[in-house]
Amino acid sequence: MKKDSTREILVIAALIFLSALCRIFTNQMGLWNFNAIGAAALFGGVVLKDKKLVYIVPLLSLFISDVFLQLFTNIRALESTYIGQLLFVYGAFMLIAWIGSRIKKVNTLNILLASIGTGVLFFLITNLGTFLTTSLYPKTAQGLLQCYIAGIPFYQEGNPFSSFALNGLMGNVFFTGVLFGIWALVKQSVLQPKRQLA
Repeated sequence: MKKDSTREILVIAALIFLSALCRIFTNQMGLWNFNAIGAAALFGGVVLKDKKLVYIVPLLSLFISDVFLQLFTNIRALESTYIGQLLFVYGAFMLIAWIGSRIKKVNTLNILLASIGTGVLFFLITNLGTFLTTSLYPKTAQGLLQCYIAGIPFYQEGNPFSSFALNGLMGNVFFTGVLFGIWALVKQSVLQPKRQLA
């Protein structure tokens, strides 16, 4: 199997860390859950060939953005009361990276379907975490359904970014396209050796 070059790893890591930075900015703008963090896990899973890096680089970017949000904003990303939920968030993130690493045929349709599917999966797993680790809902099938319904706030009129769940899907699809688009351009213009003119 072909290994990543150091230059490729640095470019990929930079794109993933920019995704973490994007998460900070979109949260500060009130675009809750519309961020590149899930897309970064999928992107890392697809393009990184070193299987340790598939998990390490995206998880590190998620953790760094959580630390920044905890220290410099009013978002309590790493409060001890949320540790149980964080395990589900980080677990879902690792699962998305794993799914990305399993995509053998990288084309627009497969990446689009993966970005939609992992967006839905992230919503399902993280809301299950909320259900299991908090006392907000009764531990019944009805309580689980209430938890999922509560995770999909109704639209506010005129504000397409008022749905937390839909933001996750839109963010995943949009930023997956951005990351793979930039990666294709960088690979073509920077990373591939220039052909010798005959």
